[in-house]
Amino acid sequence: MSDPAIDPTRRLTPQIAFRIRQMIMSGEVRGNAPLRTEHLAARFGVSATPVREALMALSSEGLVEARPGRGFRVVQMSRQDLLDIYDAHAYLAGELAARAAQQLTDAEIDELHSLQEQFAAATRCGDPAAEGIEWELHALINRAARTNRLQWLVRLTIRHAPFWAWSSVAGWAQAAPEDHLPLLRALRHRNPRAARDAMTAHIRNAGELLADHLTERGILVDEPIDR
Repeated sequence: MSDPAIDPTRRLTPQIAFRIRQMIMSGEVRGNAPLRTEHLAARFGVSATPVREALMALSSEGLVEARPGRGFRVVQMSRQDLLDIYDAHAYLAGELAARAAQQLTDAEIDELHSLQEQFAAATRCGDPAAEGIEWELHALINRAARTNRLQWLVRLTIRHAPFWAWSSVAGWAQAAPEDHLPLLRALRHRNPRAARDAMTAHIRNAGELLADHLTERGILVDEPIDR
């Protein structure tokens, strides 16, 4: 499958960083593998400069290591590394859900339930649109919290372990719709504590499923890594 074309009308560096993240989290390039600037530039049809900038950005996220005089390499991630990231994400997402419980309008709650119905239907029939629908559901809850800084922190945590192919993760299509039910119930009842607990449990469950999936594919290693 070829890479989507780079859009020359948009900033190149974020687009290239996005594609390299996908290469890493899909297992196309494994832990400790070198990342050659000139090879990536040829692959994406760009100069070496935006590729180097993208790799430096990824090194600040912990996915890539810059080695002076030796270029870049993929950082090997352990299962616990991923779970730690999802624990942090779960804490922040739980706080957003708690605040949303006190801020959501009746119209927004109705929209959440409509998205849940669409999501459940999509997962039942294996529709790949399910991932986008769940993204919309979570985005609506996060926006409803009315706190830009917490939303920024949530986005920051997930940038360290990006993943988009949730439909390929065993158990996700069954677990995610069920996880949403206590969350939506807590939001409708304006119960911050229950909303926080439900969202935290949901994100941690997703993290465990993803960790199993990536470990089975050899992208994560079981043992802790000394760096």
